[in-house]
Amino acid sequence: MEENKNENKINTEEIKSETVNTVNEVKETIKKVDVKKDTLETKGFIKELFTDPLGKMKAIAEDNSNKFLKNALIVVIIWMAAVLIKQIFGTTSLWKYYGFKQFINIILTTISPAVGIIVMSVIIMIVNKENKKSLTQLITCITTARLPLAIAGVVSLLTLINSSISAFTTPFSKLCSVISILLTYFVAKDIFAEKENSKFIKKFVIIEGIYYIAYFVLTYLGIYI
Repeated sequence: MEENKNENKINTEEIKSETVNTVNEVKETIKKVDVKKDTLETKGFIKELFTDPLGKMKAIAEDNSNKFLKNALIVVIIWMAAVLIKQIFGTTSLWKYYGFKQFINIILTTISPAVGIIVMSVIIMIVNKENKKSLTQLITCITTARLPLAIAGVVSLLTLINSSISAFTTPFSKLCSVISILLTYFVAKDIFAEKENSKFIKKFVIIEGIYYIAYFVLTYLGIYI
């Protein structure tokens, strides 16, 4: 019983420490962002992911220098911007009915992609007790796995031009969701340094189970991860 308490305490302190380190590292990385240069690098980053997704994710999972963090941040920023644009132009007519409440809903929806990435990263950090990775590195890995969802978010902006385009964007979004789950599985497998699928699948089910518990809790707060 005492061991469990100590273990929980250690995990809590570890999460606090990693959170502080991650926030500081993200701040420093954002300060160093060269929009033109880093956007071009991110395009190359995305291209490499498409040509060799498993190889690229393995390289990110094994990289301890966090050199891919800048690319991950740009992906998240673009994704959140797409969500914000869709929220603003898709719900403008609702302002007179909801006012401040609608404004809060827009903010919560906009930050949902980042929250989802952070939640999954923290869960993996807690479950992964043998092959420890920094929270910053985990966030980079999960962001990479969620790139298809970011692309789906950008593509969904087409519905602002013509709502009938949703006949294409909706199934495309579902496909991207499936691909993202698969990529999350493989990048998590690399993070855990597990070679056998038969052993890792159980851990992944636990990770997804905890994630969806968090999903239901956050849903009540208006955050849909």
